Amino acid sequence: MSIKTTNNIKDYVDDFFDNLELYDDYKNNHDYKGILKSSIDVFLNYENDYTAKEVYHNFFMIYQITPERKSKEKYNDNKLVSEPNTLLDLVETMEKYEKNTGMLIERQRDHFIHSVNVFILGLAIYSQNENYREVFKEYIETSKYGKYYKTESGELSHEEFLYRWGIASLFHDIGYPFEIIGKQLNKFINDGVKSISNAYDVNVTIDFEDFDEFNSIVKLSPYSFADDYREDYPESKVLDLFKPTEIMAHKISRDFDFDKEKFKLLLSHLNNFVTYMKKNNFIDHGFYSSILVLNSYGSLIQKYGRNNSYFFYPIVDSATAILLHNYYNKTLQEEPFCEKELSCEKNPIAYLLILCDELQEWNRQPFGLIDLKKSHVNDLIIEIDDEMIKVEYKLNNGSMGLGFSKDKQEFIESVLDMGEDSVFERGISIKTTVNDDVELAVMRGIDFSDIETPDMLIRNIELLAKKINEQYNVSLKEEYERKSKTNDVDENLQNRYDALCEFNELSSDLKLSNIRQAKSIPMKLNMIGCEIVNKSDEREPILEFSDKELTDLAIFEHNEWVKEKENTGWILGDKKDEEMRTTPFLVPWEDLSEDDQKYDKDAIRNIPALLDSIGLKAVNSKIKILTFKMHEEYLKRHNNNIGENIDSAELFDELDDYIKFSNYKQAKFNIKLLNERGYDLVPRTGEDWDDEVKSFSKRDLEHFAKREHKAWFKLKSDLGWKYGPKRDDENKINPNLRPWKKLDKKVQNDNMKTFEVLPRLCADPEVNLKIVKSE
Repeated sequence: MSIKTTNNIKDYVDDFFDNLELYDDYKNNHDYKGILKSSIDVFLNYENDYTAKEVYHNFFMIYQITPERKSKEKYNDNKLVSEPNTLLDLVETMEKYEKNTGMLIERQRDHFIHSVNVFILGLAIYSQNENYREVFKEYIETSKYGKYYKTESGELSHEEFLYRWGIASLFHDIGYPFEIIGKQLNKFINDGVKSISNAYDVNVTIDFEDFDEFNSIVKLSPYSFADDYREDYPESKVLDLFKPTEIMAHKISRDFDFDKEKFKLLLSHLNNFVTYMKKNNFIDHGFYSSILVLNSYGSLIQKYGRNNSYFFYPIVDSATAILLHNYYNKTLQEEPFCEKELSCEKNPIAYLLILCDELQEWNRQPFGLIDLKKSHVNDLIIEIDDEMIKVEYKLNNGSMGLGFSKDKQEFIESVLDMGEDSVFERGISIKTTVNDDVELAVMRGIDFSDIETPDMLIRNIELLAKKINEQYNVSLKEEYERKSKTNDVDENLQNRYDALCEFNELSSDLKLSNIRQAKSIPMKLNMIGCEIVNKSDEREPILEFSDKELTDLAIFEHNEWVKEKENTGWILGDKKDEEMRTTPFLVPWEDLSEDDQKYDKDAIRNIPALLDSIGLKAVNSKIKILTFKMHEEYLKRHNNNIGENIDSAELFDELDDYIKFSNYKQAKFNIKLLNERGYDLVPRTGEDWDDEVKSFSKRDLEHFAKREHKAWFKLKSDLGWKYGPKRDDENKINPNLRPWKKLDKKVQNDNMKTFEVLPRLCADPEVNLKIVKSE
């Protein structure tokens, strides 16, 4: 197989299939290789659920276990027409569950398409690395299994790898719904109790009424199923070989050459792993995936009277790899097992699964609430040969950067043997490249999970909704009159003008649309550090927004409107049609005309006047004012020659936009750090300050400073900054980009000072907050 460098993994996959020979193709005159290759080619061109499903379908149909004997197919007069494919049913159930429940938890990414990409990446590595192929060949040929796939000439076929790898990679996340359930329960419970008080700390896990029932292969041929295997391995006679955990414990102990004591320890750990997970508050989906695979194949092989060695060698090998893809680093590398980096020779499929599962980061659709907001890898440049694997992730936007690459590479090297004697003697190299404008986007980005949305009284919402309709009518009339003078009124504008009416005359849909817009005003203001108060509040009103704020909030308003329309039956059409529920405006913001964008901008521009009309006003929130004070304090501490009688807001306004947003986010993050240590930030009311925290312990200060530095370190690293003795902003070099322990004492003290002065800054009359211990 030739060594190639490519920006596209397709060439490597072509190499694999060029050298692949399928038993059914040469024995029964099929073209199953062509069918599978076609589905992979289409998937690589168009990665989506539909094309991924084709890969699953074709693989598991080619290797479906049925009553037929493939080797005798040409002599079989009563060919099978159809047969339920329970393996595909498992795949489709997982896909539906993940899609429908992912939004209910915070961290959740696609596993359906991901598994197909893992499968394909493994084919690419196998095709390009001769060392791996040789290790796999020796692993198969020195085992006690002689029924492996052979070429027409009688040699070990690459199909044996395809079969074992396909099952392991395509099924490695099949048990993920177990993990989703646990995360859902945790989020639901914590969202509820945390709304009562931050002092609650509740963890939820799942348990089985009878795990042994799940951890059991259906017994269809109990007296002969494991006979051949017990003859190969007499020590297995004391094991329950209908019990997946005991089967895999034996497999691992053989591969890793465990002694009797270590094997007993592993056997006990796996048999009691559900209790262990419950005690340590985590769920390992790989554990459940491996059991599902063994249960499924064990039943099918017994049902159709197939050679039981098919189960105990290739299937158990694949299932054990699935178990190990999480279990190895989380359990076997910890006490009491203390295994070193996994060598490919011990279990080639597990080694490859861990590697590919970690590397597969491109085009992973996020489902979870937090993951939806995170940046994601858009493309991959990969180079694979007999000595090394080089990976470059490409991002169109976001902030993974060097910190992500470094963490990824360090993790792989800590779990897998990548040394001179490994299949990759020169190891692995991972880097990430991002667009030049990413840093600004990240620093200015808005994290919607942090946005507090105060509940407004319904009477105020009603008044605002009516005012919103009035202002929309005014704006549209002005545009209509302006364009009428130049005969420039198109059909869409005419239709909208003809539909103008008072709020009480609006259809239910339009009334709710105005109410939705009114309810979102507090959230929009909170996004830019503002809040709604009565006119009697001492703070100066916000009368206008910056151009950046105006555009950001207008885009947000448009996206909210699109979501509203799509969820109430509207679709994109050439013109607005109330009866058919079509509108030409269900498009991204950048595809709107300037006139149409103006409606959204007007809606934002009018917020101060809207609030004023009902006796309210928008002001800088106390947290935003605290941000001003923190910046002022920073300047004073670093001798920036500022006087006493200065306006901290004016000083803040002199900063670049992205630094403003960065500082504002930092202030909110610091408040989170306070919550971690049991503190709350509350308004100063009345004259009783007995509960006020006026200073922190040294231990608290160091904790705050360490956590803040760690977050700053990660952000800078992700944006491509590096350590250097002298600061150089142009080349992204910073002398403080070091772990906390290696920071200069002066820098550490300066970081702690940020929190030391926080109680005093909160007590400033303009901020008027206080720090208290959580109840």
